[in-house]
Amino acid sequence: MARCRARLSIASCDARLISRSISADNLPNVRTRYEDGFVITEVEVDSIGSLLATLDDILVNVKVANDVLCGLNADEDMRD
Repeated sequence: MARCRARLSIASCDARLISRSISADNLPNVRTRYEDGFVITEVEVDSIGSLLATLDDILVNVKVANDVLCGLNADEDMRD
């Protein structure tokens, strides 16, 4: 069976707090840390479906944490 891997790097106003807040939900196949203003999450699973579901969960969790800690439009502000 093939292994599927992904690495997300997401800029944030407070990557340390966001990485700590979403790490509590990590399964053994998910690692989250912060580095230079980015939330870094690495995932390794057995199927594409599991990878997509896991990445979706992570992105939703980061979005909610970012909205709470940085403001509702923080992700739009970082693009400017």
